[in-house]
Amino acid sequence: MTSARLSAAIAVLRIARQLNARLPTTHPDYIAYHGADPEDTGLGRLRNPDLMVFPEATLTGEQSAVLPHEVLLVVEVVSKSNPENDYRDKVHDYAATGIPFHLIIDPRTGTGVVHDEPGCTDRARFVFGDKVAVGPCTIDTSGLLTYA
Repeated sequence: MTSARLSAAIAVLRIARQLNARLPTTHPDYIAYHGADPEDTGLGRLRNPDLMVFPEATLTGEQSAVLPHEVLLVVEVVSKSNPENDYRDKVHDYAATGIPFHLIIDPRTGTGVVHDEPGCTDRARFVFGDKVAVGPCTIDTSGLLTYA
């Protein structure tokens, strides 16, 4: 595994652990999960975020994708090869589908952005090492790695 892929995988793992530890208090029955896709049939787009928070019961349903109104938060780890997709295209699409919280982790620079509702127009920037409020949870970013 390349160092960039490893840094991204570690970021997803560490953020998911923190969210899953806090969600039983803030949003019982919700999970932070990396293996599902949100789909908005109105936009005709299927996105594959690095991590999403949604009701666990969605995984046992018959639908093939998570509906955006079920998603509380998406997390994207910026790729080295196509950062515009994470900063521009996905921000636009997640806001258009009504997902209220969107966290961008950028291992290229050791920074990130929290997009808040409505429409992901409010932005809070942070550097790795900060504790960041994202919706109902606070995430400690001190364990995140840069692409070295």
